[in-house]
Amino acid sequence: HYSRKCPVLFRTTQWLWFFTAVFYTYSDFVVEIIKSNTGLHYLLKQAEILGPLSFAFYAMTFVTTIATMQIGHIGFQLNQLSWTIVVLCLTVGQMKYIMHNVYNGLIWFTLPAGLVVANDTFAYFAGMTCGRKFIRKPFISLSPNKTWEGFIGGAIGTLIFGWYGSRYMASLTWLTCPTNEFSLIPDSLSCELDPIFYDAKYKF
Repeated sequence: HYSRKCPVLFRTTQWLWFFTAVFYTYSDFVVEIIKSNTGLHYLLKQAEILGPLSFAFYAMTFVTTIATMQIGHIGFQLNQLSWTIVVLCLTVGQMKYIMHNVYNGLIWFTLPAGLVVANDTFAYFAGMTCGRKFIRKPFISLSPNKTWEGFIGGAIGTLIFGWYGSRYMASLTWLTCPTNEFSLIPDSLSCELDPIFYDAKYKF
């Protein structure tokens, strides 16, 4: 039964782990932005507090987790705690690097997101128009509505979008130029482009 399996304050400790992970992730990112932006150096003293504060939240959460362990429920609690940490690493951890990628150039967020949208869109229309007309074998048993035609159409459409879309996005400075400034009304960006954004030249 759920009430018998879930000890007192157990869900509270899970939320504490979530809050601690989010606070550490975002505070670490904010500190890096403040250090790299000379216009925000007046906040350096306040930013130095965030690291010790993150550790204090971690210590409090760890002690609370240990204090709420109960005999007869330890196996369940450790299992749930492990899943909580795994989920936090897969979600909050990734968000930290997504934010870094955005400030290194918006293209590193826009292009992958565009590829996902393109794949879903091409797969949907290919599946709707050609589904099971050429290959009747089911694509995957977990999702019976998915078809091989949709999968192949999505793959081809994504390749086409990636080829032409990336080249177009690389020509836009507001997508390729890095920035470390916060502004409600963004200005135009100009920078020396990274060589990765230039057309590659091959010699055969």
